[in-house]
Amino acid sequence: MPRYTREQVRRRRRTVAGCCAVLILVLAVAAVSCTIRVVRGTGAEADPAEASAAPATTGVRLADPEAMTLAETPADAPARAQLPEGIELEPGETMGIDVSSHQGQIDWQAVAGDGYTFAYIKATEGSGYTDPQFAANWKGSGEAGLTRGAYHYFTLCSPGADQARDFLAAVPPEDAALPPVLDLEFDGACQERPEAEQAQAEIDAFTRSVEAAWGRRVVVYSSSEWRLHYGLPVGDGRAAWHYDDDSRPEDGDWAVWQVRFDGQVAGIGRTADVDVLRSEVLREFSSISEDERVALSGQL
Repeated sequence: MPRYTREQVRRRRRTVAGCCAVLILVLAVAAVSCTIRVVRGTGAEADPAEASAAPATTGVRLADPEAMTLAETPADAPARAQLPEGIELEPGETMGIDVSSHQGQIDWQAVAGDGYTFAYIKATEGSGYTDPQFAANWKGSGEAGLTRGAYHYFTLCSPGADQARDFLAAVPPEDAALPPVLDLEFDGACQERPEAEQAQAEIDAFTRSVEAAWGRRVVVYSSSEWRLHYGLPVGDGRAAWHYDDDSRPEDGDWAVWQVRFDGQVAGIGRTADVDVLRSEVLREFSSISEDERVALSGQL
């Protein structure tokens, strides 16, 4: 004779089945939790404090500031004759040139033979234009032993993001190179002069993309006409490039100083810009701190 009625048996079966289902769910949750810990902690449980301390720098490259090296201009180098009268190089200063397709084909071995140690080379202008001599100048200057860098001629006729895209396509990040230069002038084909707020927004779009990709702050060159019209908020905290053909720049924090626009340089059939560079100032102002990397990441 059975101890339980059929209804009591059914109720007990339903209770047991429910308990089993709960047990299976608990085991499944535990298994998933363990799997997550293994993935995050490489076999060990991750430290929550370490996880929260990790900065969100997705999209911002970490550059090696020590990869960039610059040789000294020899004491007897012909390049020194291009300095303004009465000016001598100080410790940590070296001489170079900046060029574009305007200079035509360049004998870079001859340039190096004159004692120039670096070259800034025009890469792009606005959007949709790459200097036709850029590739040859980039290759030739590197083979001649010069430390090379690229500059972008900014225009107000195309979005800053598009200009950054084209610049980065022409000049992929290279830690051994000089930091990129942003050239702000009104000369050229573009005649647009939007309101200052709009112009600055396009400049900011350019610098965000380029600095995130390179992991370094850009150097800023600006004409006096640009500064009078727009000011230079983009120059705050970034390395400065000045022009003065008579004396040292009044700004004591300059990184690059253009001393001539009509220099006579061996290996170049036309006149060229001659510059002086202070490597440690350039390195300091172009470096991006960890806090700045986090802030820049948040702007992308």
